[in-house]
Amino acid sequence: MIIVASYDPADDKLRLRASARLDAETYARVKAAGFTWAPRQDLFVAQAWSPAREDLAIELAGEIGDEDTTLVDRAEERAERFEGYQGRRADEAAATQAAVDALAEGAFPAGSPILVGHHSQAKAEKAAERIESGMRKAIRLWDTSEYWRQRAAGALRHAKYKELPGVRHRRIKGLEAEARKHQRTIDDARRFLAAWHREDLTLERATSIANYDHHTVQEDGKSYRTTLWSMLSEGRMTPEAARDVAVDGHERAIGNATRWLAHLENRLTYERAMLEEAGGVVSDHHNIEVGGRVRALNMGTEEWLIVERVNRSGERAKGPIVSLRTPAGRVEIEDVMGYRPPVDGAAAAVAAATKLPPVANYPSEGCREMTKAEWSSRAPHSSGFYRLVTIPATETTGAHRRREAPIPGGGGWKTQPVYITDAKRVDPPSAQPQAAPAPELAREVVERPARPRRPRPTNPADALREQLKAGVVAVSAPELFPTPPAIAELVVAAADIRPGHRVLEASAGTGAILRALAQVETLIMVVAVELQPDLAARLPGMVQPFARGSVEAGDFMELAPKLGLFDRVTMNPPFSAEIEHVTTAFGLLGPRGRLVAVMSAGVRFRSEKRYAAFRELVASRGGTIEDLPERAFRGSGTDVRTVLVTMQAAP
Repeated sequence: MIIVASYDPADDKLRLRASARLDAETYARVKAAGFTWAPRQDLFVAQAWSPAREDLAIELAGEIGDEDTTLVDRAEERAERFEGYQGRRADEAAATQAAVDALAEGAFPAGSPILVGHHSQAKAEKAAERIESGMRKAIRLWDTSEYWRQRAAGALRHAKYKELPGVRHRRIKGLEAEARKHQRTIDDARRFLAAWHREDLTLERATSIANYDHHTVQEDGKSYRTTLWSMLSEGRMTPEAARDVAVDGHERAIGNATRWLAHLENRLTYERAMLEEAGGVVSDHHNIEVGGRVRALNMGTEEWLIVERVNRSGERAKGPIVSLRTPAGRVEIEDVMGYRPPVDGAAAAVAAATKLPPVANYPSEGCREMTKAEWSSRAPHSSGFYRLVTIPATETTGAHRRREAPIPGGGGWKTQPVYITDAKRVDPPSAQPQAAPAPELAREVVERPARPRRPRPTNPADALREQLKAGVVAVSAPELFPTPPAIAELVVAAADIRPGHRVLEASAGTGAILRALAQVETLIMVVAVELQPDLAARLPGMVQPFARGSVEAGDFMELAPKLGLFDRVTMNPPFSAEIEHVTTAFGLLGPRGRLVAVMSAGVRFRSEKRYAAFRELVASRGGTIEDLPERAFRGSGTDVRTVLVTMQAAP
């Protein structure tokens, strides 16, 4: 079996590629070292370099080579993989949604409700459960598809972001700080080694060294470690044994830190070279001075900020620039996008605006007396309550600064003035005449055209969620027999609707005839009337396609006198009161108006007076009574025979 190891300084990861499956022992070692299996890349990857992982990689592969692919290459490959996931989930979601739509159209055309008390209630409730389950599945799939789309975009963004000069410079500062930490480890270990290697190592001296060198030792039979100081103080360890433990530990620490330091230096060399190739940061091309202006973000707004102070790294602050102080606060050098040198008088204006008042040292009532040694030993190591505070100007004294320290026994946060007894007394400056204000450091905002906001990609799951919230409405309608779509189309065709007609749908129900009216390619005005409030509440959306549409909720027989005249009336009235409804609707026709109604076949042959009178009315108005297909309403819950009645109003 061949194992190849590689390392990429761009992401600080070690990778192992094996030509065959690892045996159980090797796999356990690789996993214990922190390598994880990446199945899509067909390799093991460690999230960060370490000496132990490097040793294992060299042991298994013989050497560690350079990674062939770049960070962006791997990001593009990853994004392509994510896009494949996204496409598959989107296809599954579309197929699931299509199945839901087909089921909904068959069970609840255009959002029809469940009719409680109707023969179709049980079937409709089962269909509603299947529809809601399908919608939830489609939502999950669409959300998963959107997740992978965002992951694909994020993978590319992240890779490109890591290569930005400012981001790389910030990474360099972090690596430099880590290198300094390991260098301190080496320096401290060498200092302790020198102390432990002294020839005159007595018990007292060894105990004193162990008091600062916090080394520990594992005692036999105990689960915790004990400090060398405790072992020496209790006489359970000789100075020579303590020295051997400490020397071994420090030598191992030096070896480990040295390897880390060498690794970090190699990474820094790589990052600095890449930064130089990308053009570096602003301070690499400009000598930034106090009084100049730098372009940076301030509270989300891009501004030219005046430089009040330049902060450098290295011994005596003579190294490269790391940050700047501006009126907006500290600005890291990698966040600077441009620089303008100071104009005449700018440096003096900054000095005047940022000049601190003098430090005074004088006794006063309630002050605390300290020596210079006491102040120096406490101030750097104590809380921020050992500090210099600014005393504002009064009528007798000018503004100045004075030392403050915590009051003994005051809880650590109450402070009092300090007088340094062995330092020269410096009284507050005398009150000065009102001086001219320091030159104002004007704010200069960078005017940039607003970037057009990219529209958020639409997620089909959002619309499905809204539908799922609405659910399927349950309506009590025991006498309702919705008009089948084919019959509704016959009604509208027989009505012969023309442009500008005002049409009445006198028993709108679930909107079957309204949907057929919406297919008429002409501008008409429609008034829909429905007795059931829940059904009426769903109709406004169905009358929107018309030039002017309205919905009247209530009993048609009571509302009829207020509805006005119509050019056309289309209706499928309740069979128990069909004569009354149709006769009343006919009375609402204007000149040359036409009424088309679906009625039970009993109007053709029943002998009661009201049926005979109705047949005479139809005949007198040149109307017709035509048989509709057998069992046309079986899907709506009845096998009653039906007819299509047409009547024409007088000229």
